Amino acid sequence: MNYYHLECAFIDDEASFSFDQDVKKIVSTIELGIKYYDIPPIVRVDQVYKQRAMSDVLKAIGFIPHRRVVDEFLKQYISGIQFIPVTVDVDGVQYDEYSFMNVFNTYSLLNEKASGASDFNVFRNAYNSIRKMAFCKDKLSKVTIRHDAFRVKEFPREIVITQKVKDILDANQVTGLICIPVEVK
Repeated sequence: MNYYHLECAFIDDEASFSFDQDVKKIVSTIELGIKYYDIPPIVRVDQVYKQRAMSDVLKAIGFIPHRRVVDEFLKQYISGIQFIPVTVDVDGVQYDEYSFMNVFNTYSLLNEKASGASDFNVFRNAYNSIRKMAFCKDKLSKVTIRHDAFRVKEFPREIVITQKVKDILDANQVTGLICIPVEVK
């Protein structure tokens, strides 16, 4: 099985976004789990920048895919993601076609040495920094990965996906992110 971690890829003139202050915990990786909101959280374009273009997956610390991406994931039974509807505000124009990707399942897979993991945070029980994502072959052999999208317990900032998800992203020419292969050592 091949695994990939997701990274941002901005299209030409793409805007950057931020969540309103009252829902900043939506992007927290300290307390992973299912999240619930009575009304859709608001994501606003960062006013510091002039850019206003919007890709298929917006960036606001986490990933915010468009409905067409979410619908395809649901149609293909992609597991491990809770989609939280959000309202995207671009200079007063509101879009309701986006959802925040809440990926809350974790597996202990990091190869600390091969990843160049550093600055271990005792409170978070995770590393603050890695040079690249690499899995430990021994850890991977002892775990059954049951989700198509997940986080690595030792470095939960990154989202990891399976080949199935990458194939869907490629087939649908999804813009706004890239899939970086994860090494297994």
